[in-house]
Amino acid sequence: MQTVELDSLFTGLMLIGTDGLIKDVNQAAADFLGRSPESLRSHPLTAIDAALAQWSQRLAQGHRSFQAPEASLSSTGQTTDAIFTQLDDDSILIELHPVAERLRQRQLADRADQQQAIHMMSRRLAHELRNPLAGVRAAAQLIGAQTTESALRRHADMIQREVYRITRLIERFAGDRNHELSPVNLHRVLEETGELVLAERHGQLEIIRDFDPSIPRLMADGPRLHQLMLNLVRNAVQADATSIRLVTRIEHDSPMVDRPARHAVRIEVIDDGSGVSDALRERLFLPLVSGRDQGSGFGLAIVQQIARAHGGLVEYLPRSPGSAFVVRLPLIAAEEIAHA
Repeated sequence: MQTVELDSLFTGLMLIGTDGLIKDVNQAAADFLGRSPESLRSHPLTAIDAALAQWSQRLAQGHRSFQAPEASLSSTGQTTDAIFTQLDDDSILIELHPVAERLRQRQLADRADQQQAIHMMSRRLAHELRNPLAGVRAAAQLIGAQTTESALRRHADMIQREVYRITRLIERFAGDRNHELSPVNLHRVLEETGELVLAERHGQLEIIRDFDPSIPRLMADGPRLHQLMLNLVRNAVQADATSIRLVTRIEHDSPMVDRPARHAVRIEVIDDGSGVSDALRERLFLPLVSGRDQGSGFGLAIVQQIARAHGGLVEYLPRSPGSAFVVRLPLIAAEEIAHA
């Protein structure tokens, strides 16, 4: 192999001798394996990457050449198209072709399909739910007008407020309303979320508030932000949590939010529930993925969609016991917009 010329290729090339040792390797192959070319030469392939070594053994079964598409390297976990060819002197040439761009384009296409599916589902839901929601809101207004009991009136007001938010949320997901930003008190959103879930659980839940009082009002879509937090807290309750901790902090120079925001608001929803199974973690924010038999599979997908619409991101972190969902949103203070 002429190393100087082959090092300019994006395709990784490895030459394996009949003794199983790596005779030569170019820079691209070394990058795939996370090593330098010098540290690979004269070493047995089995000690460098077990997956490549196992696939290369298929050549001994009579195959002169075969391909392992989108194979995962055991040494680095990188994905590559691997082609194995037995040469005339019985040495083996391994080609490692980059697939990162193909995978990225596929992910973009999948994401577009998922967003389209959510959009179509939302339009159908909007059509089906508008009239029942109007009836619920009218009934709550009637109860509030006829009662003198303060607790009952407060709950009637809560029903009206939530019906209004749900209606606006459905309209936005259905495309009937634009993404509307206004000054939002984040801690009020979290307080109202906690109050609603406590009412649903008849008080049988501990909610711990750990708020950073220095966080200013944010420019955000209030109803959608409320829905994001409500979905996360309800998700914790459905995982049999008995205690939920709500934490807010400011994160400086966060890499998890879209630029040009330099800082983020980090919101953590930490629970002591049953957690998320390993099988679901990589697909957790995809539509129609649920760990519950009766789950719709849209709750966390909507959470991620709302966060992305704000230029942020939601991340899942396993705990023992329980789970933590971390929401990062760009810190765009309402006061800064007002004085701009």
